[in-house]
Amino acid sequence: MDERQTLEETRAIIERTILVRRITLGIFTLVAGVVVLASGISPLNPVLAAPLAWFLLTFPFRYLLRRQRSLRGLNNLHAGFLALEVVVVGVLIQRLGGVEWIGLVFFLFTVMYANFFLSREAGYVVTGLAVGSYALIAGLEYAGVLPHQALFHPPGPPHRHLPYVVTTVVVGVGLYATLAFTVRAFAGIYERQRRELVRRERALSRLSARLLSTREEERRQLAGRLHDELGQTLAAARWALAAGSHKEADQLLGQAVELVRDLARELRPPLLDELGLEPALRHLADRFSAAAGLEVTFEVRLPEKRLPRKVETALFRVVQEALENVRRHAGARRVEVRLAVEGGKLVGEVRDDGRGFEPGGPEGLGLPGLREWMGAVGGGLEIESAPSRGTRVRFWVPVPQP
Repeated sequence: MDERQTLEETRAIIERTILVRRITLGIFTLVAGVVVLASGISPLNPVLAAPLAWFLLTFPFRYLLRRQRSLRGLNNLHAGFLALEVVVVGVLIQRLGGVEWIGLVFFLFTVMYANFFLSREAGYVVTGLAVGSYALIAGLEYAGVLPHQALFHPPGPPHRHLPYVVTTVVVGVGLYATLAFTVRAFAGIYERQRRELVRRERALSRLSARLLSTREEERRQLAGRLHDELGQTLAAARWALAAGSHKEADQLLGQAVELVRDLARELRPPLLDELGLEPALRHLADRFSAAAGLEVTFEVRLPEKRLPRKVETALFRVVQEALENVRRHAGARRVEVRLAVEGGKLVGEVRDDGRGFEPGGPEGLGLPGLREWMGAVGGGLEIESAPSRGTRVRFWVPVPQP
């Protein structure tokens, strides 16, 4: 799974937790409002204001959450929100009876979210803030620095006091509902990751088997060309020398040299190592256009500094394999090759106007191979196609920072 997929999945999970928080906090705010009105105290009392502030805080958080374009930015935003949430929960606990009622439970979900979504260090920091906040409230109340805020003043046993019973039951229902949802969400994440891992392992197993057969086929073809073309040309040159025809032998040896160069270029294009990715891709597009008889639109804008060799190799092989798929299967008339920097990534695409195919069908060796090339350099690849509407292979890789 690439970073983009991980970002979208994490964002969706966090948005679902925001929805649950809104529901439970909304119910708690309503209950707190009833308690405040029944007791005759000011509506500005933190008994109502703290859960209401916690509820309202989810709206700017969700807005900022949707604007994040990187997994790192999303994690930093989530860490900041959870740290701020610790402060709000601390105020809520202190105003709702401090250590006297069930205040410690309110930190449970903040700590769970932090240690699931954030890095280990950030999770420990949020956990430390929660534990430290509760211990600080308890210590300050014990020392008399903070006044103890009693939420209830029952005239008799608490279990016979209706506001106490209603508030406790509603809060308990909200806590257990949120806990059940959280556990289910986490279980769903692990199950999807497990299925994705199994799928990738099976795909890699199939790909490995196909690579072995393909490698043997390539070796057979190379051996055939060496024997049939190069071997025969050298044998003819030898016979020409034996017959004293030096001019004919020289022509035959020249053909043998060109054949060896062609074989070397097919195995590893020298332009890629000597001049870089753009000249190699341009040469590839020109040769493809001449050999396949197709119109090729070529537009490549790369960073001034050369990319790492493994990144250049991966991008070259992806374009090469995509063009080869067009030649073999697409029946296209036009092909577009584009590569440019967009938003900190090098994004490319190979698009044709051919017959296309139905997405979701069985994949041959080419498509998994393209994904493996991009995955090996930290990038990703997606394929869009439809019958009679052509195919677009879109791929991307992070631009290495200097």
